[in-house]
Amino acid sequence: MGANGKRSWNICPLNANDAAHNMENIDLRSLLLLDEIYKARSLSAAADKLGLTQPGASLALTRLRRQFDDALFVRTTSGMQGTSLLEELMPTIRQGIVALQAARSFRMQFVAPDSDRIFRISMTDVGQIVLLPPLLDRLGKVAPNIRVEVSTIDKHVHKTLEAGDIDLAVGFVSEASDSTLQQVLFEERFACLVRRDHPRVGDRLTLRQYQAESHVMVTTSGTGHHVVERTLEKLKIRRRVSVWLPSFLGLSTVIGATDHICTLPRRAAALMEQRGGVRMLELPFELPSYVVKQIWHARQAQDPANKWLRNQLADMYAQARTGRQRTTR
Repeated sequence: MGANGKRSWNICPLNANDAAHNMENIDLRSLLLLDEIYKARSLSAAADKLGLTQPGASLALTRLRRQFDDALFVRTTSGMQGTSLLEELMPTIRQGIVALQAARSFRMQFVAPDSDRIFRISMTDVGQIVLLPPLLDRLGKVAPNIRVEVSTIDKHVHKTLEAGDIDLAVGFVSEASDSTLQQVLFEERFACLVRRDHPRVGDRLTLRQYQAESHVMVTTSGTGHHVVERTLEKLKIRRRVSVWLPSFLGLSTVIGATDHICTLPRRAAALMEQRGGVRMLELPFELPSYVVKQIWHARQAQDPANKWLRNQLADMYAQARTGRQRTTR
């Protein structure tokens, strides 16, 4: 304090480079305040220009003075005059204003037909069978230069999204995360897959046959196989599992060449049946359905490219639902 009881500001011996370092934590409004006071030579005029109250502007200036340990402005007969330190800082302050305003107004552009971006998508192996081919077909028509890198979804998917290692995940993920967003694409049910000329299973699978036959179990992540396990346990239905596979990709070959049967997502079973050698049958008991979602990190929520990709997937299944509704009318 000075002799008159008022705070006296020392001109800081820092040079402009040291003072510029202190600007790292200053927001755009603070920079604008300094610039307006400098131009108007008046705190009240600067406050009016920025829509601030005079007490609010005065408090902000006090904080800035403490941060720089410099008066920044001194009162003169012609108004508030910048200190020598502020005079040196003004070019940096104005560059900062331009940069921050540009960052605020910046909107990333994404022109799909011209883009050669690589999208990294994590999905189940069922997704690679069911979802990937129509997605690639769609992308080839609307954005032929876009490339897709696919990885297998796992229990660490939320961390992988957070790390930015993938753009999107698609599958059945029961765990939630505060940092990710999700959208339901479709509801999936289960069916049974058997060899086309299975010696003991005809056009209808009975519960007795289901329990008597040898089963293939696929233990891949993101396909709701634990839904099957929990329901079988609840219904006290026992199946004889004799083969465990890590994915569905070779399943139709195994089923088509043996007498084993398998419980799997219905869409995958239908596609495997179309390719021949195997048949899809209804299960002799009710299994709950599950939902397949697309999941992305909150950081990517407004990214135009990510939004575009999500819209492609959402539109694919919206059209599929509309087509089924028209068919059933």
